[in-house]
Amino acid sequence: MERQLAKALPAVQAASLPSIRRLEAKSRWQFLYGLAGYNPNVVSGWHPAYAPLAGALSAVAIFYVNRFLEFSIVLVSIAAAIVALLVVRGLFRWQQHRFANQLFRQLPDMIQMVTSTIRSGLPVNEAFRTIAREMPQPTAGQFNELSLGKPPEEAIEALYRRTQVAEYAMFAVTLAVQLKSGGSLAETLQTLGETVRQRVALAARAKALAGEVIFSSRALSLSPIIIGTLLYWINPQTIDLLFHDPTGNVLLAYAAGSVIVGHFVIRWLIKRETTV
Repeated sequence: MERQLAKALPAVQAASLPSIRRLEAKSRWQFLYGLAGYNPNVVSGWHPAYAPLAGALSAVAIFYVNRFLEFSIVLVSIAAAIVALLVVRGLFRWQQHRFANQLFRQLPDMIQMVTSTIRSGLPVNEAFRTIAREMPQPTAGQFNELSLGKPPEEAIEALYRRTQVAEYAMFAVTLAVQLKSGGSLAETLQTLGETVRQRVALAARAKALAGEVIFSSRALSLSPIIIGTLLYWINPQTIDLLFHDPTGNVLLAYAAGSVIVGHFVIRWLIKRETTV
């Protein structure tokens, strides 16, 4: 996709533009954003401060549990920092994934709106204004931010760079090639819209087929907690060894770490196999 964008869109003269890398290097927050996985371009339903708060609460929970396990304070501090970072990154990544999915599902309707506007005789920029007025969020908000002075294909490319939704790159390439070569732009966009609609349907079908595997992975992750709670309720002596003996503490930490790693490995495999 990157190669297709480079072929379809004209190269910008670097000498006439400021260095993006130098501008980013000057930002003192850039490293923290990358470490936390935070993307300021993502429109979230809740304030970004909630993610660091959840990370802090998870770190406090680690220290509270250590009152019973009595591990070394150094190891607990490292574990709390890692857990807090994973919680913060996980929340931000979940929000970004949710944001990208919303844009992806709304993309066929957006392309259909552009096609209808062009067929009525209006220019592409007017179609973008119509999208900003009539499409639901978050698509309307993204088109509100498009610069009216840019060519349409460059505006869509900037939108792809900002959101990392691959279908916007396909849209940008289609616009760039069609506007240069001529022909019926509406027909080409209609074909693209049908292709994207099929991709959306295929992604929904893949997610539905993976539902059983997702449920199984969650059940496997929760089963040690449920079984351990039942055993403690029936006979507490069988579980007390894990909390009050140093060897039991190590085994408990190893078991918890194994369950967490296994859960994320299963999620990664499911995501890799169901990506359209």
